[in-house]
Amino acid sequence: MAQAKPVHIVWHRAELRTHDHPALYHALELARKNGGIVVPVVIIDEAIFSRPDLTPRRQAHFLENVRALREKYRSLGANLVVRRGDVVKELEKLVRELGHVEAVHAVSTYTPYAKERDEKARKMLETHKVEFHAHGGQYTHEPGEVLTNEGKRYGVFGAYRKKWATLDKPDLVGAPEKMAPLPGKIKLGDIPRVEPGIALPEAGEDAALGRLEWFLKNGEKTYEKTRDEPGREDSTSRLSYYFNIGVLSPRLAFHHANTEKWRAELTWWDFYADVLDRAPESATQEFRPNWLGFPWRDGKDKASKADLERWKNAETGYPLVDAGMRELNQTGFMQNRVRMVCASFLCKHLLIDWRIGEEIFRGLLLCGDRNQNVGNWQWVAGCGVDPSPYFRIFNPTSQGKKFDPKGDYVRRWIPELKDVDKKIIYEPWKMRDKPKGYDFEPVIGLEEGRDRFAETARKFLKEKKETEKDE
Repeated sequence: MAQAKPVHIVWHRAELRTHDHPALYHALELARKNGGIVVPVVIIDEAIFSRPDLTPRRQAHFLENVRALREKYRSLGANLVVRRGDVVKELEKLVRELGHVEAVHAVSTYTPYAKERDEKARKMLETHKVEFHAHGGQYTHEPGEVLTNEGKRYGVFGAYRKKWATLDKPDLVGAPEKMAPLPGKIKLGDIPRVEPGIALPEAGEDAALGRLEWFLKNGEKTYEKTRDEPGREDSTSRLSYYFNIGVLSPRLAFHHANTEKWRAELTWWDFYADVLDRAPESATQEFRPNWLGFPWRDGKDKASKADLERWKNAETGYPLVDAGMRELNQTGFMQNRVRMVCASFLCKHLLIDWRIGEEIFRGLLLCGDRNQNVGNWQWVAGCGVDPSPYFRIFNPTSQGKKFDPKGDYVRRWIPELKDVDKKIIYEPWKMRDKPKGYDFEPVIGLEEGRDRFAETARKFLKEKKETEKDE
C-alpha cells in the first residue's frame, strides 16, 4: 500500500493571490522536497462576516476575489478549498479530513483579533502535531521591523519613512506555474454570492496586476500633482481595494515603483499597520492622550443626528462634500483629496465624533482597511499619531476651487449642477434660481463651523494641559 503524501495547507486570509505569496511559495518548496501536496484554503470567517462594517458590498468584493483565486488555482492544475464558520474549528475539521497534514502556512496579519485567532489555531494544530508557519508578505516591512537606533517604534511618519527607505527590501517570491491536483476525496466547498448593490471592480490578481501596469505607465509620473485633482479620472492608482485583501502584493508594487512620491505613499500602508500593532487601543480611542475625552457630538441627539444624516446622504449643501459622498455611496471609492475634505467637514465643521465617520467609511469603502482608515481619520481630526494640526480645517469651497476649478468632479457626481457656471458651482446657495434637485441650504456656515471647532479644541486642550500640571 502506497504511503500517503504529506499535506501542506496554505491558509489564505487577507492575501487572495498566488504571486509574491511567501506562504504559498514555502509550502510548495517543502512539498517539492518531501514529495508532499499543497492544499490552498480560504475559510470565510463568520466572526468577521457578521460585523456591521462587513457590508454587502465588502462581502461581495471579498467573495468575488475568492472566486477569482479559485479560477487561478484551477488554471495551475490545483483548486481552492472553501469553508465557512468558526475558523479554528473549520481548520481542525479540514486537518482531520485530509489526514497526514504536516504544516499550515499563512501570511501574518496583525490586528488584535488576528493575533488571537492565530494563537488559537497554533494551539489547536499542536494537538494534532501539525506545525504552523507564519510568513511576512502583506507589508514591505512588517510591523515592528522599522525601528529607531534605540530600538523603538516611530511616532512620526517622516522619520519612519526615512528609516524605512534605508532598509533592504525583501526579495519577491515567484508565482507557481503549475501545481499538483488536490486529493480526490476532499470536498471543495461552495463560494456564496452576495448582492453588492454597486458595480464592483474587476476581481482577481490578473486584473490587479493589469491595473498596476496601467498606473505605472499612465499615472505614476504625474501622480505627485494629479493625486489632488479629483476631476481627473486617472488621478489616483485605484489599487487600494486590491491591496486591502491582498489581491495585489504591496511588495511587488514597491519593487516596480519609479517615483519617490509613490514610494512614499506606499510607505503609509506599512506605517499605519505599525501604529495599530503597537497601540491597538487607538482603533477606538484617540492616539494622543491630550485628546482623550474631547467633547465630540455623538450623532444621537436630534441636532447632531440630523447633521450626520445630511452628511451621509450627500445633502450638506457643499458640492465637493456631497459629490464625494455620492461617489462613495455609489462606487465604494472616494478620491484621496475629497476623502480629507469630507472627513474634515464631519469632525471639524460639524464637530461629530471621528469614530462615527471612520465606521461609516470603513463600511462603504471597498478598501476599508482599518489600519489606514483609523490613521487617516485621526490625522484629519488632529488627535492621531503625527496628526494634522487641529486648527487646520479644510474649507470645502476653497478646496474645490483650488483642486477642481472647472467643477468637473462635482458635475460628474451631482449632475443637477452640470449647467452651473464654474464661478458659482461651489456656492450654489447664492444662486437666485436654485438648481432643481440640489437646492440644499448649507447645513452650517463655514465660518460658524470652523470657529466652533477651533474654540472648542483650544479651550479643551488648554484645560487638559492645566489639569495635567496640577497632577
